Amino acid sequence: MLLFGVALGDVLIDASLALIALVVGFFGALWYVRQTGPKAKSPEEIAEEAREEESQANDAERANMAAMQLRDLAKNVAVDVGAHNNFVSDISDQLTSESDGAAVESAIEKIVEANEKLQNRLEEAERKIQTQAEEIRAQQSEALTDALTKLANRRAFDEALVKNMDSFNNQRKPFSLLIFDVDHFKKFNDTHGHQAGDEVLRSVGRTITQTVKTTDIPCRYGGEEFAVILPNTRVDSARIAAERVRKAIESMDVVFEDKTLKVTASIGVAEMREGENDIQIIRRSDECVYAAKEAGRNQCFWNDGQECLPLNAPAKAVAEEKPVAKQAAAPKEPAEGSLPGREVFTGELQRRVSESHRFSVSLSVMQISILDYVKLVSEYGEAVGKLLLDSVAQFIRSSLRDMDLLGQLEPGEFIVMLPGSSEKEAKMVGRRVETAISNCVIPLGGKELRLQVSHGVTDVYPDDDADSMIERAGQMSEKSQGTVAV
Repeated sequence: MLLFGVALGDVLIDASLALIALVVGFFGALWYVRQTGPKAKSPEEIAEEAREEESQANDAERANMAAMQLRDLAKNVAVDVGAHNNFVSDISDQLTSESDGAAVESAIEKIVEANEKLQNRLEEAERKIQTQAEEIRAQQSEALTDALTKLANRRAFDEALVKNMDSFNNQRKPFSLLIFDVDHFKKFNDTHGHQAGDEVLRSVGRTITQTVKTTDIPCRYGGEEFAVILPNTRVDSARIAAERVRKAIESMDVVFEDKTLKVTASIGVAEMREGENDIQIIRRSDECVYAAKEAGRNQCFWNDGQECLPLNAPAKAVAEEKPVAKQAAAPKEPAEGSLPGREVFTGELQRRVSESHRFSVSLSVMQISILDYVKLVSEYGEAVGKLLLDSVAQFIRSSLRDMDLLGQLEPGEFIVMLPGSSEKEAKMVGRRVETAISNCVIPLGGKELRLQVSHGVTDVYPDDDADSMIERAGQMSEKSQGTVAV
């Protein structure tokens, strides 16, 4: 009877463990199906080509099949264990009523035989669980892989970027980011066709994989855009890696329909900086891509935390900041003639608007107008007018960050672009500017001229362009106008 109890206990333990493994496997598969379902799709994934959507649908179907197989397997094993338990219970009842040696021997033989059968079924179930686990792991890998280039996709890029940011923030491990795209790719597609374009993207994917280190993470960022995350890499080493990638793409021969095609890439480089988030490092890298294109394409630019520089250019020294005087003083650099005009400012703002639409980055514009400027110039002359412009420009600058851009639309009208700032934050800047200028007293003979300004602020809207933002900021400024005290 002791042997019978031990055998029965072993069987029940094995069966319980098998059921636990099956339940865990089933719910793991179910979780994966939900994670790879429609809720996990980003706007970029929704906008992907039909083949990508079809590939995702196939992945989801395969995951569903794996989950269903695990569910059926769990049911079958549960039935087998239940039948085995009933069989052992019958034998136990029989032993209770019969105590002779022959009955006990027969019962033990039956239990041993039943145990062997159940053990075989459990081993078969274990093999099937392993097969389904491998299938799920394969699908997890495919869900993070771009179907065309076989590089990590945007979802994998986002996850890897967050992981490296955590290592930077918690363990002080540096990392850098390359972003680049194929030059004139739309024109290339129009000339040679989309199939040729696809072959170019596949070739770029292979070339990147062969060029970067095994610890680096090359990704297809979207469309013709690519990115490489370089863990444990400072910007100086990242600049070398970027040039290596650029040269490799430039040297690449893309053979398509008996033609040998050539492409180049413009690359931006940035290193993660203290207090920065994912959007900011992406934006700094992306700004360098634009700088490379504006410089003629097929180049690398890097961001030193202040601006975008050619690949071999050293970082520029940052001038020591000096406290802003409380009273009005002659500015050290004139505003008029040195500030970007409407055309230059609009071009830079349009680039930021496109970036905002693309990355959902905050962007605000503020217009600042000197009240009754034309009247003041008429009364006191052009020299006083220039002094007013210089003074106001100086006070505006004192309230801005390095990344903000100050421009001049018309005499007496300034425009400010505030990347990464919401409308609420921009209004706070506007109030600081008004307060600073209201304390500015300009002596004019026996009089004192106390300036006043109005300001209008607007956030970027989904359908905005640079011109619409500037126009709306001007309308908001007009609503807030007051008077000038002399």
